Amino acid sequence: MSQRLFIGKGSIGNLDAIQKEQAPKALLLVRGKDSYARCGAQGYIEPILSEAGIAVTVFSDFKGNPQIEDAYKGIALLREHPCDLILAVGGGSVMDMAKLIRFFDAYEGSIDAPEFIQTKEIIPLIVVPTTAGTGSEATRFAVVYRNHVKYSVDHPAILPEIAIVDPVFTYHADPYLTACTGFDALAQAIEAFWSVKATTESDDYAEKAIKLLWKALPEVIRSESEASRDALSLGAFYAGKAINTTRTTAPHAFSYPFTSYYGLPHGHAVAMTFPFFLGFNYVEDRSQLNTTRTLEEHHQKMDLLYGWLGVASKEDASGAMNRFLTSIGLSRKLPEAFDKNLIIDNINLQRLGNNPRLLTSEDIASLFTYWL
Repeated sequence: MSQRLFIGKGSIGNLDAIQKEQAPKALLLVRGKDSYARCGAQGYIEPILSEAGIAVTVFSDFKGNPQIEDAYKGIALLREHPCDLILAVGGGSVMDMAKLIRFFDAYEGSIDAPEFIQTKEIIPLIVVPTTAGTGSEATRFAVVYRNHVKYSVDHPAILPEIAIVDPVFTYHADPYLTACTGFDALAQAIEAFWSVKATTESDDYAEKAIKLLWKALPEVIRSESEASRDALSLGAFYAGKAINTTRTTAPHAFSYPFTSYYGLPHGHAVAMTFPFFLGFNYVEDRSQLNTTRTLEEHHQKMDLLYGWLGVASKEDASGAMNRFLTSIGLSRKLPEAFDKNLIIDNINLQRLGNNPRLLTSEDIASLFTYWL
């Protein structure tokens, strides 16, 4: 499915023309509980919908990380109040929730099913991200949790038809939220670049994202400049485009139980293991590679990546990433009463399979001794 994109400061101004083109009689608005008003989106969007006389049903009664039970509630609401357009305004969880609702309204199948059966025409979806980080506006998959386990529902019909990426809605995000979402985007871009599924196209998106995000994220935390916020939104979008092809790798595979069991926001959870993997994934022995690349090709990619990040060598990689995380205010202190077995037992094997270096049980143990 192709996607229409409106990106950059002021791009929300296209919403009025889009709704006139779509001419919906009824609309499902999926949004955050408080962020919708706080980020300024409500003041832009509601006058447009009101003037057009569109009947609006609001769904905001869901948790911060999409739960399957909440998706079922949203589907029930949609069927109780039929709509011909869905608008999602919020961060990654909001966009994922809207993607899940509209997909499972039109398709049958479990969240872990290999195939889905379409039962009705799918409702068009417009997404307006209000954080710079998840890239959900650019992907054909949606994250959902069931019984503390993360699933990624993947299908071409999940990609939103229209994305409006206006950085103005990120201008007032607090530093911690900015750091979490911004680092998630940076991690996505780096993981896309070293992923075993990387392509020439995904590498191009990943490179653009890394160069924007590595520079802009600390600048935003230090100075809150609008130019850096704009760069952050663009970089996050490019990172989403990259992982739409490659998916994520080991740092994301380890991150989900940090969120499920210890409540760490997703981007912070990814940061917990990222310094380790930035060094670990520089492979010295061909037998350790989980890819068809030659050792020389792998080294070329990793050297290029290290150059973009200002990393002098494999030995300096973890330290350089730790310094970066400190500069944006993300601590890697382990949660209280931490149980490493909760992490190990709930590693996402699908994401782990995309990692360029194979992991043994000894490698996983060394990851945890990295902290202790």
